Amino acid sequence: MKLAMRARTAVVVTVLVGLTVPTGAPAQAVVGNGIDHADEAPSVRTPDTMDAALVVSWNQVAYDLAFAEDQFLTFKGVRAFSMMHIAIHDALNAVVPTYRQYAYHHEDRSADPIAAGAQAAYDVLVSQYPAGRERLDEELATWLGQVPDGSAKSGGVALGVEAAEAILARRDGDGFDVQGTYTFESGPGTYQTTPEWDGFVLQPGFRSATPFGLSTGDQFRPPPPPPLHSTAYATAYNEVIDHGRVDSAVRTSEQTDYAVWWMEFTEGSMNRLARNLVTEHGTHLWEAARLFTLLNMSMFDTYVATWDSKFAENHWRPYTAIRAAAEDGNPNTAPDATWQPLLPTSPFPEYVSAHSAVCASSFELLGRTFGQHLAFSMDTTTAPVDMPTRSFATFRQAAAECADSRVQLGWHFRYATDGGLDLGRHVATYVEAHHLARLTSGP
Repeated sequence: MKLAMRARTAVVVTVLVGLTVPTGAPAQAVVGNGIDHADEAPSVRTPDTMDAALVVSWNQVAYDLAFAEDQFLTFKGVRAFSMMHIAIHDALNAVVPTYRQYAYHHEDRSADPIAAGAQAAYDVLVSQYPAGRERLDEELATWLGQVPDGSAKSGGVALGVEAAEAILARRDGDGFDVQGTYTFESGPGTYQTTPEWDGFVLQPGFRSATPFGLSTGDQFRPPPPPPLHSTAYATAYNEVIDHGRVDSAVRTSEQTDYAVWWMEFTEGSMNRLARNLVTEHGTHLWEAARLFTLLNMSMFDTYVATWDSKFAENHWRPYTAIRAAAEDGNPNTAPDATWQPLLPTSPFPEYVSAHSAVCASSFELLGRTFGQHLAFSMDTTTAPVDMPTRSFATFRQAAAECADSRVQLGWHFRYATDGGLDLGRHVATYVEAHHLARLTSGP
């Protein structure tokens, strides 16, 4: 389970703002990016004018199936996204080698890339969401129907099957669904349950899940949080006690609204944003396939890395810290036994903020594709009615607001959101540097 907490939080947010599920925007035809495939066999559909429609459409299908099953309340959705996009990416690059493959290391330059990519996506998703087979059959038929019958089509289908098999075999037994065990400890600074959860802790075993791109989950483990007696701790404490309380006198109405606006789980919001951006910018199919693969690999790995940090540090939440401030040894932190956060606190340790980290890794990768200073707008399914969209001058500005939203909710100290931003950027940078590199001998 990724969240019994997420289920309860989703109920709270639905009551507040109404939960809607936007559909993906249709892809538009675009001109080629200058790749020359004149020497390809005539039976191969050259990718010069192929836009991102294939990956956009299959990403939307994956979103719909994952959301319908559990509203991203488990880690299953982001894992399925990652495997599907790896299979698509590997299949495309088996036909026209442009970027290094991940799990499937073969070539068939006579195969049709659309048939290969569609079949690869289908086989991964039907293995993860068998109840969605009817929808998946329709989607596959739509894409295969665009490919003329013949050896290129049949070769593409066979290639797609193999690409899916490669990543499914590689991820078998990766520990994404291991619940694990947890024992509460006592004393100042240690994580304690909150009334909503009555001792429930979300999947401590996930910290040991196998990453997609990192070597280990603790590869970029952040330094510990500041000591409870320190000035840094008192500063963060006094910020969240004032800004994060449900009846805050200092949190602005805009801060309250965007605290709720950012509550949609990143698997949904970041994939939707990526769908919109590659469509708006006419991103080439091979580049879009790589982006979605790196984006979802990094999201999964960032969750693993934050779970490692959370359960290694076992740091208390503001809810507990503010009630037990008399025991923290800091003269600059005053207790408040009645303090409540804006919304109920999550059921796992505080440090670092997972939402901040995953926003940071996602926006970092989007910035590396579209330019860090691209101005853009986005929406979320948890947007208040008076704040349907948010606009940002840069991707890092968006990441910073995402992180700040967790302080305004009363869920995190500032040092946890800052640590999350750093961790997410480290993960994204490493994953991109070590996977799916452009081939020097490629087109």
